[in-house]
Amino acid sequence: MVKLASARESRLYGPRLSRNRAEYMNAGLYLFATVILLTGFLAQFSMEPRSGLVLLLIGYFLIAAVNVHDLVAHLAGIDYRLPLMEFDVQLGLVEFAVPVVQILGSLLSFLGILFLLILVLR
Repeated sequence: MVKLASARESRLYGPRLSRNRAEYMNAGLYLFATVILLTGFLAQFSMEPRSGLVLLLIGYFLIAAVNVHDLVAHLAGIDYRLPLMEFDVQLGLVEFAVPVVQILGSLLSFLGILFLLILVLR
């Protein structure tokens, strides 16, 4: 989801009609997850910080889900032919590496907050 819009529009992969609709749904869900994360961070200042941890878990899960969908959609657009990445730098970096790094970061943050929530609940 973290991509340059101009690079995205200059190299389009996949069927034309469904591509824009799926991208808008992805962007909307990513924005919703960002709002959930923001409210989770703000809820940490409340009298009940556990609710903020739960909101953070939900937000990071949504961000990871959006990035997994994004990665699968881009790989499906090239029919899962991974050797094509050697011919197109943008395909390898922007369409494959960025979602993978985002997924790993969201997963690590999710696990850290989950372990913190387990410690708080004891």
